[in-house]
Amino acid sequence: MTTTGVVANVVLMALLSYLAWLTPVLSARSVRFGVRVPDDRIEDPLVRRETARFRTTVLVAGVVIALAGVGLILTAGIALLPAAVLAMVIVWYLLYVRANRVITAAKREQNWYEGVRQGVTADTSLRSDPPRFPWAWLLLPLLVVAATVVAGVLRYPDLPDALPVHFSGGTADRFAPKSVGSAFQVVFIQAVLTVLLCVVGVLVFRGPADVDPARPAASAQAHRKFVARLGKALIGLATLFDAGLFAAAWATWDAEPDAGFLLPLTLGPIAVGVAILVAIVVGRHRDREPGEHTGLSHRDDDDNWIGGVLYRNPADPSWFVARRFGVGWTVNVGNRTALVTCLGLTAALVLLGIFLPYLLR
Repeated sequence: MTTTGVVANVVLMALLSYLAWLTPVLSARSVRFGVRVPDDRIEDPLVRRETARFRTTVLVAGVVIALAGVGLILTAGIALLPAAVLAMVIVWYLLYVRANRVITAAKREQNWYEGVRQGVTADTSLRSDPPRFPWAWLLLPLLVVAATVVAGVLRYPDLPDALPVHFSGGTADRFAPKSVGSAFQVVFIQAVLTVLLCVVGVLVFRGPADVDPARPAASAQAHRKFVARLGKALIGLATLFDAGLFAAAWATWDAEPDAGFLLPLTLGPIAVGVAILVAIVVGRHRDREPGEHTGLSHRDDDDNWIGGVLYRNPADPSWFVARRFGVGWTVNVGNRTALVTCLGLTAALVLLGIFLPYLLR
């Protein structure tokens, strides 16, 4: 199990380091580390320097934490794998906050928006002629879930009386009596994940576009292409998640105490799906019309953002707004109704995840 833990640590650290390295391009074109900047400052020397410093430090930290994680696993076991992951996430966030503060300070001191024409642009055609969701692609995850169900039904009569319901680093550490719940718990997880990811895919098609006032035609067209690709990528991610969970279900049905060899088969497809999704997000701003420029820049709304991550605007009735980092939406924490509702739903999902294994016994 030591080898499995080391491999899992290296793969996770490589993935997290890669995602962190991509941080500068996981935002809108006019946002750098959560700071809104005018068009003529997007390639400002300070922004370029902070980007290079952030990426260099991320790579160094990733290597150091990966080596430390290997040492912890070799000395104390795979149970400490989450410690390395948590450490990398914390370092990632701290470096992001540092870059955000440096750019924010320079923006205020040098008054970057002085004399800049600011504007807001909307694509009204998204209501009258929205992009078409690729419904046929939903067959892919459904086929994987169906295959898992069929395999489980065929194997059910020969399953042992006690089935593993929890693995730690590929080693079974909790068992439950044979039942439909214990034998098909992974299928339930597959179904929930498939529904959630596909619902997110549908919502992406219904969400508002972040139209760049400087390049309205190009950014509106790019948004349509992006949501089409993103919808398919989310369905693909659901399919690969289900394929990885199929391996986890097989480990449950085998009831072997040591199923570490199946860990790469579980995590591998998921890693591929995440990589594809990230590639789609990174490439969303590449489709532009050469030479288009209206002379406008995005409105400077940094005062409504906390650290470029949390949106807080009590005067805005919206529950959700487009995120500044990554893709999707974030809750308006200034809207108390939205905040309480989202916290309640999150708590309900966490409790469901904790007690679901016991309910399925």
